[in-house]
Amino acid sequence: MNNRSSLWISGVALLSASAILLALLHLKVPFPLLPFLTFRFDEIPCVIAFLIFGFRAGLVVAFIEFLALNLGKPYHVLIGPSMKFFAIASMLMGFAVADKLWELRFRELKRPSIVIFLFMGVIFRVSMMAFATLILYYVLFPKLYLPFAKGLLSKVMGLNFSSDLELVSILLLLTSLFNMLHVFFSFIPASIIHKLYVKTLKKSST
Repeated sequence: MNNRSSLWISGVALLSASAILLALLHLKVPFPLLPFLTFRFDEIPCVIAFLIFGFRAGLVVAFIEFLALNLGKPYHVLIGPSMKFFAIASMLMGFAVADKLWELRFRELKRPSIVIFLFMGVIFRVSMMAFATLILYYVLFPKLYLPFAKGLLSKVMGLNFSSDLELVSILLLLTSLFNMLHVFFSFIPASIIHKLYVKTLKKSST
C-alpha cells in the first residue's frame, strides 16, 4: 500500500468518525418553517472528504455515517438515515458535476468558483429530495406523515389546506428551500476548512 492510499484511508476514516460523532452529539439547527427539518453539522465532514479526496471519498463517509445511524434508535431505522444519505449523495453529485464543468469550461481560472459548486449542489440536491419527499409523503406513508405535517404547518404558519395535494405542494416548496440553504450550510464551512488544510500543507512543505 503506497502513501497516497494510506492517506486516503486514514483521512476517510477520520472524517467518517467526525461525521458520526457530530451526529451523535445532535449538533443541529432547526429550520424555523418546518422544525422537524434540521441543518446538521455532520454533513460538513462529508463535503470536506469530497474537497480533499474526491467524490468517492465523500460518498464513502456519507455511507459509513448512514450505516452507523441505523445502529442507533432513530424514529424510523431506515427512513431517516436513508433520506439523509440521499440528500448528501445528491449534493456531492452536484459538486462532482461542477468540478467536471470547471475542468472542461473554466480551465483559464486559477481555481474553481464557489458559485459553480453551490449552483450545481443546489440543483442536484433540491431535485433529488423533492422527488424523495413526494414519494415518502404522498405515495408510501401518506397516513403517517401528512397529518403530522398538516398539524405542524397549521400551528407554525397558520395555514389551512383544502387537499392533500395542496399540502404536499407546500411541503415540497418548503423542503426545497431547506435543501437549498443546507447546501450553503454544508459547503461554505467545509470550503473554509479545506483552504486552511491546503495552506497548512503548503507551509509544511516549505
